[in-house]
Amino acid sequence: MSENVPESVADSLETDSSLLPYMPFLLQDLWALGTDVESIIRAIDSLGLTSSSQLNVLDLGCGKGALSIRIAMRFGYRVFGIDAMAPFIEDAIDKSRQHNVFHLCTFKQQDIFQFLKTGPQFDMVIFASLGGLLGTFQETVRKLRQQVRDGGYIFIDDGYLKKGDRLNRKGYAHYRNHDKTVEELTCYGDRLIDEISTAEATERINKDYLQIIRKRGKELVKLKPELKSTIESYIALQVEECRIIEEETEGALWVIRKEGK
Repeated sequence: MSENVPESVADSLETDSSLLPYMPFLLQDLWALGTDVESIIRAIDSLGLTSSSQLNVLDLGCGKGALSIRIAMRFGYRVFGIDAMAPFIEDAIDKSRQHNVFHLCTFKQQDIFQFLKTGPQFDMVIFASLGGLLGTFQETVRKLRQQVRDGGYIFIDDGYLKKGDRLNRKGYAHYRNHDKTVEELTCYGDRLIDEISTAEATERINKDYLQIIRKRGKELVKLKPELKSTIESYIALQVEECRIIEEETEGALWVIRKEGK
């Protein structure tokens, strides 16, 4: 995975870097940006942790802050969200004010790769809907656990292959079958607390997502007719990506407790 910021952001949004300036327009109707927020909230709740502002949560690739804000509202935790897209961070800050959790939420525009080199320790780190941005599951866990104190938690919202061992497609190189995925997730001696299927939520999210980007895509073509072919290609790619996600992979949310050194 490239550590070039525009390229890595484009990869996480499953788009071409030339469309990055227009993504806020295309995604203006979406707050959660592909993440099933309620599944993660329920997973956190199931841990039975004390609601306290003393607990610190890192939301990597926080987007517009939907998950961060819901965590702050529901549990009273202090949440630190980072994202490389400045318009998303601006939205997140505004939303935190609207929902009266501005005092609990800190949002910062920063490259994830740079943050992971210098970031502090957290009680919980969430890596949701970012795919193979950090590499294989083993590489992802290695980087994430460096941000989490011993006994803390790692949440990864992604998936595994329904059949086969590899999927030869950009953005899916990290995908493995279920057994291999679990092996990579726990290769440092950590404990897999829970695995939650997100297949139903993913299908619903994808349906809403495609409907929205088709609508906004048509509007953007009217404003920027020179981008017509690029926008249509992007939408066609998203349709194919959603098909692959639903047919080739099984969505899952993993909750991991850091126990190894």
